[in-house]
Amino acid sequence: MRPRLLAQAALVAAALSFYGLVLVQSAGRHQDFDAYLSAARDVLQGHSLYAAFLHHPFPDATLRPAYIYPPAFALLMAPFALLPASAGAIVWLVGCQAALLVSLLLLFRAERPASWAATAVLCLTFTFYPLWVDAIQGQANLPILLLVVAGIAGTVRGRPAWAAALGVAAALKLTPLLLIAWLLLERRFREAAWMIGGFALVTAAGALLRFDDTLSFFTRVLPALATGTAFYANHSLSGLLARIFVPNAYTDVWFALPYESVLAAILAVLLCWFWVWRGRRGAPLNRALAFLPLLPLLSAVTWPHHLVILLPLIWVAVFSVARRGWPLPPTMVVALITLALSLLARWQVGPGFGEAGFRSA
Repeated sequence: MRPRLLAQAALVAAALSFYGLVLVQSAGRHQDFDAYLSAARDVLQGHSLYAAFLHHPFPDATLRPAYIYPPAFALLMAPFALLPASAGAIVWLVGCQAALLVSLLLLFRAERPASWAATAVLCLTFTFYPLWVDAIQGQANLPILLLVVAGIAGTVRGRPAWAAALGVAAALKLTPLLLIAWLLLERRFREAAWMIGGFALVTAAGALLRFDDTLSFFTRVLPALATGTAFYANHSLSGLLARIFVPNAYTDVWFALPYESVLAAILAVLLCWFWVWRGRRGAPLNRALAFLPLLPLLSAVTWPHHLVILLPLIWVAVFSVARRGWPLPPTMVVALITLALSLLARWQVGPGFGEAGFRSA
């Protein structure tokens, strides 16, 4: 027992050491958190939330360094504007890490993994490159991850009201709204109603306090973002199709396709059908988490840090192969897929944001 426990502790400590170095680098101010903080100040001062975005000169709307989330999220961030910038960044970082740990605990409680499975999950999580990017940029994906995991875990346990957490996640960052398709395909209509209710309640609160901003978000900001981008770091399906079929500033297309959006819609339907076909006999929790890859695929824009939404699927995949005695083929598949997600998120094909050649592109 003692050598096994020492080996597990050493592996987890090594992974935590790497992640700790990332968090130390993340203790200062961040690009994305700075945008949230700017929106929080605008809330307190009564300024427009989207003036910087709508009047920014950069032609690619998805790459403008400005606040692009719903007004409800800015209202949630308003207390951070009362803190010194450095203190606010640290509080935000600690809160996001707490959300990650609670998400882990929720699935650990549901799956009750063996010690080696828990060790593998912790090591894969703390060395997952999209998580490092999320921490360094001060992104909001980990609180969204917690809401999604809580909503899914409660729903599959037969607690429909927990689906409201999915609606709250969608009201703060719109991509989780795609989970309504999971509920409808599973014929969980009560849960879908709770999700819509949670979304409507938070959105209505934002509209009540910031009506003009809410109107601007849904009529001007969202349409500009919905077109997506062909920029290299966009890992969504629409980004891939745009690089191949739509004339753009970043790639030489294979050939111009006038109805690229129709092709994207067809592929989205096929992906949903594939999920239904492959998941018919799976456990409810596994079936639900297997829907998560459709969120970054079907979103208009998926940057590397958005891939943290796939962590719960990696966790349950590890739990699954562990329960089967770690058979080599599926274990290697899980390991290689996790490695590929990290490598693809690291791979800088073209000039990065702010680098030489980026603005000319």
